[in-house]
Amino acid sequence: MSPNETFSIKDLINQAGGEQEIQYGTDEARLRIDLRIDDIGIWKAYHKKHAGNQNLLLACERNSGKLSDTNLTWVVGAAIRSAVAEGTSGARDLLKNLGVSEELVDLASEHCPELGGTAVWAFHLERHGWLTATPVEW
Repeated sequence: MSPNETFSIKDLINQAGGEQEIQYGTDEARLRIDLRIDDIGIWKAYHKKHAGNQNLLLACERNSGKLSDTNLTWVVGAAIRSAVAEGTSGARDLLKNLGVSEELVDLASEHCPELGGTAVWAFHLERHGWLTATPVEW
């Protein structure tokens, strides 16, 4: 599939096959799309328990104060925060404000269908700096 084609989360799941994940980018800037059923289920349970009008779930350093005053972090020990992004540009701005590099934001906006739209995506950073995106609702 060329980068200019429109694709869906179901296309990603089919592309991943038994691996249940897809990686894009380089070792320095890598996006990992996590399509493991168990991981999606954990994020879905959180989303259902904290229902609202959000299209992003974010693993952050702090759970209080303004979202702009925290950074994205790894899941273990993280405060999960919800947010609404208006379109891909809104999601890009939010991720950048949470300390995600421009390269990783570019990869997310290119490879996460409906980012900032109707899909709900969960994001966290891994300890080695990769960005992980998990589709929650689509």
